[in-house]
Amino acid sequence: MPGTRAQAKNIVDTVACYSNAAVAAAQILNEYVTVVFGRITAVKFYAQTAGGGACVGDVLVNGTSIWSVAGNKPTLASGTGEFNNAIGDPGRVGVRPGDRITVQINSITTTGPARLSATVAIEGNA
Repeated sequence: MPGTRAQAKNIVDTVACYSNAAVAAAQILNEYVTVVFGRITAVKFYAQTAGGGACVGDVLVNGTSIWSVAGNKPTLASGTGEFNNAIGDPGRVGVRPGDRITVQINSITTTGPARLSATVAIEGNA
């Protein structure tokens, strides 16, 4: 929600995503064109219903992943819960009006989890 505080900055926008059915590899959860200047500073994925194997999420800005190292992307080994990743903060990725933010499932080893949600927070440049 605009005006919510995260760490030291104000969140000016969020990209929320959801899939009720089991997700598949390369499935796009949401495509969004931002209307604000800011930085992506938080990303969370959560699965409510277990899948059968690892599931990797990704966030792209203008078609490029915000994680430079593939092994650092949010990953759910199996089961349910919050996705873990080696580096929780991908770094402060700047965005500006017109940038395309895509939230997707990158890969799945067997069956993807269902009732999967994800949120990307954009903090203001103030």
